[in-house]
Amino acid sequence: MITSDLVDATIGRYGTQTSAKLKVVATGEKLTYKWQRLAPSGKKWKTISGAKKAKYTAKATKWASGTSFRVIVSGSGGKVTSAVAKLTVLQPTKTPAKDAAAAFGLTGLTQGVDLSAYQWSPWAKVNVPAVAKWAGKDGFAILRNGSGSRPIKQKYTEVCTNRTKKTGTDPVTEDCAYAKLAPKVKASGLSLGHYWFNGWIASTDSTTQQLFAGGYSATASAAQFVAWLKADGKYTLDSTDPLVLDIEAGNPWTKSKDGQKITQKLRAWTPVEATEFLTTVKQLLTQDGYQANLYVYMSANRAADDLDGVFVWQDVASIARLWVASWGTNNARIPDAEPLVGPWVNYGGWSIWQYTSNARIANDGVSTLDADIAKPDAWTPR
Repeated sequence: MITSDLVDATIGRYGTQTSAKLKVVATGEKLTYKWQRLAPSGKKWKTISGAKKAKYTAKATKWASGTSFRVIVSGSGGKVTSAVAKLTVLQPTKTPAKDAAAAFGLTGLTQGVDLSAYQWSPWAKVNVPAVAKWAGKDGFAILRNGSGSRPIKQKYTEVCTNRTKKTGTDPVTEDCAYAKLAPKVKASGLSLGHYWFNGWIASTDSTTQQLFAGGYSATASAAQFVAWLKADGKYTLDSTDPLVLDIEAGNPWTKSKDGQKITQKLRAWTPVEATEFLTTVKQLLTQDGYQANLYVYMSANRAADDLDGVFVWQDVASIARLWVASWGTNNARIPDAEPLVGPWVNYGGWSIWQYTSNARIANDGVSTLDADIAKPDAWTPR
């Protein structure tokens, strides 16, 4: 007798939940199990080779959506057939803005991607027109302008060329694809955004010799971001592009000093450091007649950080919009719930939502992409 039967299962073709465990619980002696499957359009059940236990794992890589499963349990008292379980395999969405509007009652959403040198290597270069076709007439692309993630005087391999290079006395590098991608994005009709990956500054370097940061500052980072923005980012006096500080931890690096090896991992910037960067960006732009549509990018969990019941990012939320990363199972579909936004709840919530790092866009040239949706006022400075 089966005491716990099969139930339908839903998984994703990609992401973190690409398989489902189907299981029956039966009572009796000398039990054996024979699993069978029925194709979505099939008429005949077929036995699954090797599936002879009370559990069976159905994988998205093997079975099509709509495949049905059952198990025949045999024992000394006879045999019984389980209920039928239908497997649904969710494919990546082509219309995330439309999907989110329907799910959460939102209007005027647009969709786009964020790009960096990782999508501009000798082996795979992003096809911007293909992205523009997917994004639609109101779509967008947010480009990495530069990064402070590498310490001073550090050898590294440049993604765009696969050549060895070295940072100088400042711990920053311009994204090697930025100057190439910005005109392509503009020519495709997509709206632009620009982001800077937070990095090594004096306060993130605990060595007395400043082996990693070289005394660099958040203010200097802001000045470099603005310089590259004006030079290579197609930014004009009329631009209202999102200008984003990406607040994330970076990699560990090792330096040698007096025969000793010292390893430090780049931490994410604090609200104080972020505020210094953002206010400097605004000052440098507005004093020359430019506009400054300020943003921070962070995970939903980081955005909701609190200390003794007070949101950590309250002061930053008052000066910058939120581009939030919240992927769910990261299956290239809009998650089931909107992301946490912490203090931005008082400022309209998220403005841009990175809903996946697993988007699949036909002919994009690079297989997977970070994909985002944006609210109607995302390109409007506060």
